[in-house]
Amino acid sequence: METHIGAALDPGERQTQALSIGSLEAILAVAATGSMSAAAQRLRCSQSSVSQLVSHAEVSMGCALFDRSRRPFRTTREGGELSRQAARILHDLRALPQRVAALSDRPTLRIAMIDSFADTLGPDLIRFAAQSVGDLFVTQGQTPALALDLLERRVDLIVSADTLDEYDGLSRISLLKESLVLLMPERGGRAARARSVVDLAGELPFIRYNIRSSIGVMVERYLRVARVPAARRIEVDNAVMMCTLIASGVGWGITTPLCVLQGLGRFDGVAVRKLSAPVPLREITIVTREGEWEEVAAKLAAESRRLWGEKFFPQLMGAVPELAAEVSLSA
Repeated sequence: METHIGAALDPGERQTQALSIGSLEAILAVAATGSMSAAAQRLRCSQSSVSQLVSHAEVSMGCALFDRSRRPFRTTREGGELSRQAARILHDLRALPQRVAALSDRPTLRIAMIDSFADTLGPDLIRFAAQSVGDLFVTQGQTPALALDLLERRVDLIVSADTLDEYDGLSRISLLKESLVLLMPERGGRAARARSVVDLAGELPFIRYNIRSSIGVMVERYLRVARVPAARRIEVDNAVMMCTLIASGVGWGITTPLCVLQGLGRFDGVAVRKLSAPVPLREITIVTREGEWEEVAAKLAAESRRLWGEKFFPQLMGAVPELAAEVSLSA
């Protein structure tokens, strides 16, 4: 005998027990065939089993799933929605073994990024990479350490501010090139009266990056060539701290557009100025070992360029439009 449940159930009768796979299969079978007996034949079980599974589901849901006043049965609004969701869930369950098996064929990727890239494009690029590899291990840091990790095979691919041209057996894809730019307090004080970098160095302390970082080395080389005597120095290890100190009027610094993007949340009160030529370029490059991860590196490079052009460059230009000419996307 088929169990009949009215169009509405007492909320007090609703159970919190999750629906079983068997209940989902029974609901789909009844929805497709229009009766408990036909559903039982399709599922190769007894009619009472189907009736019991549907009844349990209706009690759990707290509503009728089928209109039993009509022959064949028709789903109620709730029953129709549950049937659609059940079909999707059962489809995913059946496909799960193949998906898990496919994961075992997807290799593990170990990727490392310089801080300015990791804090800007990094999250979006990692999300993209996770779609085509198995396990993904991500680290960030300064270029010299990342390069050593790649050469000693602790990582498979790096986003670097050094092309590592002195090493053989590496594959390199350029992402973008950017110029060094001057940052100074925007308003008031002695910095506003400075007419050159030399004047600025005589008025306020120079806020520099760690000399062990690639950008720190590049900036120090520029200062030597430009003969800028920055006697008083404050050393920081990231662009956020640099922008915070400059905005507070503590000092001045030299950085790049990508680092400005990294510290954009603390950029209010910071002015950008071009440096006198010749200004060195920092090249952001994906580097991996030849014959290993070159195909993945090419995909990540293409996605990085897309992200920069469609999302991050417009964001940077909206906040600091004077940087437009200081960064260029590699072909």
